[in-house]
Amino acid sequence: MLIGAGTFRDPELPDIPAVHTNLEDLRQVLTHPVHGLLTADHCQVLADPADQAAVGVALTAAVREAEDLLLVYYCGHGVLDDTGVLHFALTGTNAEHVGFSAIHVDLVKRMVGSARAKARVLLLDCCFSGQAVTVMSSRRSLALGQLDLTGTYTLTSTPATSLSHAPLGARNTAFTGALLNALRVPGPLTLDQIHRHIDQELVGRGLPRPQRRSVGTAGNLTVTRGPIKPPPPPAVPRLSSQQGPRPATSRSRKKPPSAMAKTGRALLAMLPLALLQGSTYVPQAPDPFLDATRIVAGVWKDDEGNRNDEADSSYNEDVITGLLDFADFEGDITFKKVAREEAIRTLMTRGVHIAGTLGITPSREREVDFVGPLASSRLGVLVRRQEKGIEKIPDLSGRRVCTIAGSTTTDSLVKVEKGAQIVTEEGLGGCLTRLYQRNADAIVGDRLTLAGMQLAEQLGTKLIEGISFGDRESTGFAIAKGNHDTCERLRIALQKYVSSKDWQKHFSERLPLTQDFLEAQPSSEEINKMSCRASAAG
Repeated sequence: MLIGAGTFRDPELPDIPAVHTNLEDLRQVLTHPVHGLLTADHCQVLADPADQAAVGVALTAAVREAEDLLLVYYCGHGVLDDTGVLHFALTGTNAEHVGFSAIHVDLVKRMVGSARAKARVLLLDCCFSGQAVTVMSSRRSLALGQLDLTGTYTLTSTPATSLSHAPLGARNTAFTGALLNALRVPGPLTLDQIHRHIDQELVGRGLPRPQRRSVGTAGNLTVTRGPIKPPPPPAVPRLSSQQGPRPATSRSRKKPPSAMAKTGRALLAMLPLALLQGSTYVPQAPDPFLDATRIVAGVWKDDEGNRNDEADSSYNEDVITGLLDFADFEGDITFKKVAREEAIRTLMTRGVHIAGTLGITPSREREVDFVGPLASSRLGVLVRRQEKGIEKIPDLSGRRVCTIAGSTTTDSLVKVEKGAQIVTEEGLGGCLTRLYQRNADAIVGDRLTLAGMQLAEQLGTKLIEGISFGDRESTGFAIAKGNHDTCERLRIALQKYVSSKDWQKHFSERLPLTQDFLEAQPSSEEINKMSCRASAAG
């Protein structure tokens, strides 16, 4: 079901001419006779619906008829009423009376959620207009929080202005144009792979990142067809079934070849590299971790649920996928959100098999094994964008500075500025909330994380360029103890990954400062020194 509203009667809602070509181009791609997913009679287009009834009738029919896949696409204006409830604008929408003239998000959720279709996909290409509801919650993040729906994959653009949403004179809006380019890639693609294509294109053009919500396992749904292939060889037995609750997202990947074939290829690929790097490791086969059909990977959730959470999770997914790609892992990666403070326990109980971007500390190395560093950085300071009084460390004296409870950051800060008034939170999300509520003047943390938060918050925060202090803190990938062969294979994969364009891209997209990028990149010697120390000692 493709719905688009590009013409509006209310002058407060500017027209979006590209909506009409969006609908036509998407219809052609989705119903392509060779690569398309749908037949022409199963792809309904509703252009410039005048009112709620027009959408209700069409959507009811689509929900009733869909059996395997229900795909609902909307392009137009996303508007919020005075209470912050999301609505989708129609041709006849009155900006002063949104609740009576636009489509309520709960209506869409209720209808899509009641569908009998095995898979449900919601694609939203709309800007969220209006001012912030409160200083701590943007309209964008408030709207996205209303889109969680079990068993449904939601992909949305959230540009801050209609200009970035629909470039003047362009055939398509920015998000849908990137979506079309992704759908035209040869061969079958899953929803998660499409998200990555869109993300890379929009970021490369300096546009906001697309946002993804996946509650359930819809991310492995293939939405484009490729040439018919012979069935894959028998799968290697899965890992232990002790994997905890069903994770939030999943990336479906090509199934692995037989264990013997894969092991032979791994030996040929890894042995020359090991000799080149002076390593004595020779991989064994089969590896119960990297030769399995599925890996559950932990990505971080923020207990505060703020808008940095999605960006942080996407970054974790990128680097975990990058590492496993270079380790020749070809099974499925399922991502499970885990609180940072629960990471070690979850690894030890096999709730997840690997966790990324976790700080490497002696206390943690007594519990789990690390492959790293993935990156290293010193401490920095994040403030509100309009802050003018903090430019160097002494400026923190008398200011309320937020850090993560139980971290070494507090001790490092006290060494350089004893006059700072330190407040703590369980996660940086809590610190960010304090910052926006003006219950804190600054956040202190490692510069890599703070730089990523700055980009996620766009114009809301800034990383102070002149402040960098403390020892370099390293992050890496954590796995449970007792997997030395796995750890060694991942160590070699990490050396390849950090010297690749993939690693550079993942970091350069998130770091506004070149010196942080150069400082972050580890050497092969550092990776050899810091990786697999727990399993080697055991």
